[in-house]
Amino acid sequence: MPLAIGTQTGGSVIRPAAFCGVVGFKPSFGRINRAGLKFSAESLDTIGLFARSVGDVTLLDDALLGPHRAAVRPAVTRLRFGLHRTSRWARAEPSARAALERAARLLEDSGATVVEHAFDDAFDGLNDAQLTIMNYEVARATLWEYRAHRGLLTPAFSARLEEGFAIDPEAYRRACAAAADCRARHAVAFNGVDALLTPSAVGEAPRGLQSTGDSVFNRIWTLLGVPAIHLPGGLGAGGLPVGVQLVGRFGEDAALLGTASRVEAVLGRAEVPV
Repeated sequence: MPLAIGTQTGGSVIRPAAFCGVVGFKPSFGRINRAGLKFSAESLDTIGLFARSVGDVTLLDDALLGPHRAAVRPAVTRLRFGLHRTSRWARAEPSARAALERAARLLEDSGATVVEHAFDDAFDGLNDAQLTIMNYEVARATLWEYRAHRGLLTPAFSARLEEGFAIDPEAYRRACAAAADCRARHAVAFNGVDALLTPSAVGEAPRGLQSTGDSVFNRIWTLLGVPAIHLPGGLGAGGLPVGVQLVGRFGEDAALLGTASRVEAVLGRAEVPV
């Protein structure tokens, strides 16, 4: 199929797009109306898009937004990227590191500016804050199913709900306050770059069906509510897709899509080993 829709609460648009070698777009929180969605975590759930190219993602985004979509800003002649490895860089596998470094090198060769980028310590706590908020809200969104049909839930999911029920409401409020503080400062934290260049996933898709992978490189962007897009960027050592993630400022989705289209052209064929 040429187009698909999904939802991201932690990393469930960007990460599967990375594993499947397609473009995945997580818009700014609330950009696409969520009417009819069964909430998992109401303050995080974001409807996202999958396609084979940035152009196709943009087409679907336009169709879902209707006639009042944001106007596209004039293209920036010389793009400037922040190479944001995150404080969890040690979790990245060699293939993910190679994909990010390859993308940075190709962008510089194309005439773009790539500078090292990092947030202050307050942002570092957002990974844990996202997990607190997500687990707290998931448990309460699934309370009826848990009470009425607990036997039909997998043991792993039941255990996750019980962990969520055990989270203290004050801990949840502190996590929400930390997120609100960082959202207010996020645009300034960009430090003059057009987009952040950062990992999409820890590496290639995991073997088997026991796990859908680690969302450590996605959670902070979901919690901040900012737009993010995965672009395929080659094949890892196991012959499976890897790529990179671009992150933009909240509400500037059209600008990020325009930037992503230019980066897509620079990265070239996704079948190239990294």
